[in-house]
Amino acid sequence: MSVSLRRRSLNIAVGVFLLGLGGLTAAGGSSPARVAHVTSFRPPAPTLSVVQSGPEQVTTPPATAQPIATPFPTPTPTPAPKPKPVVRATTPRPAGSAYSGAQIVAIITAAAEADGVSASWLLSTAACESGYNPNAYNPAGPYEGLFQFLPSTFRAHGGTDIWDPTQQATIAATMFAAGESGEWPVCSRR
Repeated sequence: MSVSLRRRSLNIAVGVFLLGLGGLTAAGGSSPARVAHVTSFRPPAPTLSVVQSGPEQVTTPPATAQPIATPFPTPTPTPAPKPKPVVRATTPRPAGSAYSGAQIVAIITAAAEADGVSASWLLSTAACESGYNPNAYNPAGPYEGLFQFLPSTFRAHGGTDIWDPTQQATIAATMFAAGESGEWPVCSRR
């Protein structure tokens, strides 16, 4: 299409538009509000159709638009992967203790006296937690040793060998003396 032909088509389209606009404003005056009202025209709401069948009339609602089928199926959710079991770095010592019950009681009593804590309080806590077994292990925490420390708590208080009953008793006595007996909520009751 040549440039002059395009211009001519455009001029005709603009002229028709202006004529139509002029007709609207001429019919309703030159009010811009009138034109704005006409340009924002909305079609009327659908009406009910009346069908006559015999002596009674039947009123039917207007047809509604049917939903458009989507060309892509709805994706099905993929199940979440099952978590892998947690492998603990710390492993329990083999069963059996190189310490007798009397030796454990002596170690705990000495630690309690060094920190000015009731020896019977520390002894009852150790009995409740591990039954005086320095090799006790509970995988729930994991809780380990004579006083069932979490390894992180034991290390945070200066411990280096969680299976050593002397270190366990010393750290527990220090914590009790500092008012931290709440770390053993079930077993540290007086």
